[in-house]
Amino acid sequence: MKILVTGGSGFIGTNFVEFLLGKGHEFINLDSRPPRKEEHRKFWKECDILDYSRLEKLIKEFSPTHVVHLAAKTGINAKELNEFAANMEGVTSLIKILRNIPTVERVIFTSSLLVCKMGYVPSSDIDYNATTLYGKSKVEGEKIVRDAKDLSFAWTIVRPISVWGPWQEEPYINFFKSVARSWYFHIGNGHYKRSMGYVENMAYQIYCLLLASKEKIERKTFYLGDRDPVDLYLLANEVRSLTKAKNIRHLPLWAVKFVAKIGDILVALGLKGFPLTSFRLNNIRTEYVFNLSPITEISGPLPFDFKTSVQRTVQWMQEVGEI
Repeated sequence: MKILVTGGSGFIGTNFVEFLLGKGHEFINLDSRPPRKEEHRKFWKECDILDYSRLEKLIKEFSPTHVVHLAAKTGINAKELNEFAANMEGVTSLIKILRNIPTVERVIFTSSLLVCKMGYVPSSDIDYNATTLYGKSKVEGEKIVRDAKDLSFAWTIVRPISVWGPWQEEPYINFFKSVARSWYFHIGNGHYKRSMGYVENMAYQIYCLLLASKEKIERKTFYLGDRDPVDLYLLANEVRSLTKAKNIRHLPLWAVKFVAKIGDILVALGLKGFPLTSFRLNNIRTEYVFNLSPITEISGPLPFDFKTSVQRTVQWMQEVGEI
C-alpha cells in the first residue's frame, strides 16, 4: 500500500503515523501543521486542505493507493458554519482530486460522533441530529461523500468515539491532569458509562479497514472505539492510582453546575483551558453506549486493554511534562 494521510499531525493522525512506522508501507502526511514528533517530519508535506492547487499537486506526485482523511477543523466556540470550511470544502476538493488519480483503491473519510447530539444513538447511518456547528459541518461532509457518484475507489466513513490517549487534547487531557493534580471531583456517586476509544486501538482499527475485503467496508459507516464502555469513575481512579494522587472527592450536582457556570463566563471572556463548562458537564453526565460489533468483526481483539491504555497515557503525559 501507498498510504496518503491527511491531518497526520493531529491527535489521531500522530498515533496513526506512529502505527504505520513499523508496517513497511510507503506513506506521507499532508497537514498545515508540522508533526508533533520529530521523527515524523520526513513523512510530512505542508499543505492546507483548502489549498486546492497544492493539495492536487502533492497527491498527484505521490499517487496513493489508499487514503486516510483525518484533516479537520475542530472547536466549540465558532459562530458561523463557514468557519468549518475544511470539513466541507476540504472533502469536496479531496474527492474531486482523487477522481483523477487512477491508483486510488480505497479512501477512509473521518467524520465525528457529533453528527448526532450527545446521548443520541442514530437508527441508521443517515439519521443525523447534530446540535453544534462542528457536528453540522461533519454532517455536510458525510453528505458530500454519500452524494458523490461514479467513484472508482471504495470509500468508508468512520466516526471516532470520545478519543483519548497519547497526544490527547481537550477534554481528556484536562481530565487526566485534573485527576493527577488532585483537582478532580466526581459528580455525586454516579458511575457514568460511555463508549470511548483509546487512540492506539483506533489507529489499529483504521488500519484494519484498509486491509479488509472491499465488500465488508464499501459505502459503510463504522463507529471506532473500544468494545466495552468505560466507567468514568473507574477511569479516574485508575489515573489517580498511577499518579499517586489524592483520593477522589465527590461533590453534589448543584455545586458542580455552579462551577460550570463560572467556567462559561471565564471562557466567554477569553480564558482557555478552564476544566469545566456547562457543555462539558453535560457531556460528562450523558451516558451513551454504541454497538461496536461492526468494527470489532473486522478488527478482532484490540492491541491494548483498559489498564494498559491508561498506563501508556499516563506514561506519555509524564514524558512530555503534562503531569
